[in-house]
Amino acid sequence: MTTKLATKLPPINKALIDHGAAVFNGSAQSHRATRDPINGRDYVYVGLNCTPALIIQIDVLTGKSKQFDLPGGSSSPWSIAFTLDGDLLVTTVDGKIHRIDPRTGKQRVVANCKQWAWHIERGPDGLFYIATSPNAKIFRFDAATEKLEEIADYKHLDNYARVIYPQHDGYAYISIGCYKSQVVAYNLATGKSESILPKNEIGPNFHGVGRGLDGEVYAYTNTHNNSYRLSYGQAFPVDRPSGSEVHAGHPWGQFALPRLADGRVVRKLDPDAVEIGEGKSSKIISYAGYKTAGTGIFHLAEGPNETVVASTIMPLYLLRYTPKTKKLESLGRGAPDNGEAYSFSHCDGKLYYACYSLGSFMVYDPAKPLNKDKPGQMKFESNPKYISNLGKGHNRPRAQCVDSKKRIWVGGMPEYGQRTGGLFCYDTISGKTHNNPVVIPDRSISSLVADATQDVVYAGMDVNRGSGVSAAKGDAGIVAWDGSKQKILWKKVPVAGENGIINLLYRDGKLYGSTRMKFTFFCFDVATRKTIYTTPSNISAVREQSMCWGPDGNIYGITYTTLFRWIPETGVIENIYHHTAEEAAKQTSGSLFHRGAVIIDKRLYFSCGSHVMSLPLPL
Repeated sequence: MTTKLATKLPPINKALIDHGAAVFNGSAQSHRATRDPINGRDYVYVGLNCTPALIIQIDVLTGKSKQFDLPGGSSSPWSIAFTLDGDLLVTTVDGKIHRIDPRTGKQRVVANCKQWAWHIERGPDGLFYIATSPNAKIFRFDAATEKLEEIADYKHLDNYARVIYPQHDGYAYISIGCYKSQVVAYNLATGKSESILPKNEIGPNFHGVGRGLDGEVYAYTNTHNNSYRLSYGQAFPVDRPSGSEVHAGHPWGQFALPRLADGRVVRKLDPDAVEIGEGKSSKIISYAGYKTAGTGIFHLAEGPNETVVASTIMPLYLLRYTPKTKKLESLGRGAPDNGEAYSFSHCDGKLYYACYSLGSFMVYDPAKPLNKDKPGQMKFESNPKYISNLGKGHNRPRAQCVDSKKRIWVGGMPEYGQRTGGLFCYDTISGKTHNNPVVIPDRSISSLVADATQDVVYAGMDVNRGSGVSAAKGDAGIVAWDGSKQKILWKKVPVAGENGIINLLYRDGKLYGSTRMKFTFFCFDVATRKTIYTTPSNISAVREQSMCWGPDGNIYGITYTTLFRWIPETGVIENIYHHTAEEAAKQTSGSLFHRGAVIIDKRLYFSCGSHVMSLPLPL
């Protein structure tokens, strides 16, 4: 069966409504303190992920702040270092190294690693060392000549070089991850490297590497929670880093935080503030007056009471659009996680959502007042409220549904370096939670839907695993899960050769799904456990979690370029709106249609960058 395209396409520019952006906050991804060598003043610098990416300068004495916009579309300023003359060097996701003169405001791109630049640190030789991914490459940068050179790669070990700490002993210590994590000692003089942790410490995710208050470099392992002092190219077991700072939730504290020249510690507070000093003498400085073009939306979904809800990307803010009142509003910080809400559902007037990267499962009640916690005091004990951690297998909780017994089900991708995604259940009536860390080994879950007439949940599987782990071999299938017995009823492959079932809907005993790789639409009969038909796509892949039932009984959804209608009885796919190359060039990431689709009052709502948009359905 072939895809059928509509012969006449309505002009998208006339039908499209832009409802605006609601969130304009950034995520603090880095912070450093320094005393300016020219004017002698103490400053704190904060790197914000937003649009555009910003560096905030905070004058410690006056509390005043100003922003430096990073040019060229750079995002995620993960690390900041200082030259001897007081300039800032900033790393970004696109690999560019920005140099900023904070006194004049002049800035420029001085180098490009051409891949994700994570951490930059000045060495005892006066040169700067940069950890990047993929292939775990290490670069060295000379601020005087502005020469950048690649000096090592550790692709034979793993994919990420996450942090690097050059030390006075002549070595740089590097955390490599995240599938077979290790710590490497790099000899600054000879260029030779050696893995220095015991073999039994090799495991998924990243080992922590950082400095203690004594200036020495330490490692804390995620495998056995052991601590090591890193010195002269070796790792020496210790009870805990010397002078480590007390930090709630960490086994021995944490690595030394940035400090001012007078010794006062500097902490970044969520959101948009820093704390200078400790105890009663500390002071909190807000820098919330910065300006952005809007925070990008990660996922958009249906909320309670015919509303559109969404989560932004780092930081995790919630927003809501109410079509009846045409009100667009930010609901504030949505969770302790500083990533994104990957999936939403609603039940009995409450909104439930699951978050990256801590795996927080949250609830928001529109009938109650929002949290009014001050920066650094956000506990998420009222509204939004933290319910539970999702547990193992839920680093990226991509899918969610509500079953006939008012239970919320969450499935997704596992933690960094892990191989199998889990299936979490929350009973909204009893408040009980249960997690199944393994449904099928070496598979994640990328879509979920419940059978309204039975105690069964259907999961669309995915061969992609945790970040840093290559995709598994084989096909992506469907799993029928018994909600009461917590076990698999059956599993089938609806379309051979596909690696992910990224959308899944259910109605009248049939599953309707879309796949990734070949971009196939399929209809599957759950009684016979056979595929009724498949329809190849001529309009690219459907965006994840971006199909929904229309009031006319048809399925509507969005791809990179198109709003389509799927007629379930025939399998015909109709192109309803298709944006042109000129229209796409005006939009974020070169596409009008981003992730998420909701139908309310004959309009389909979706996200585009930081904006909520909608188009009418030709019903």
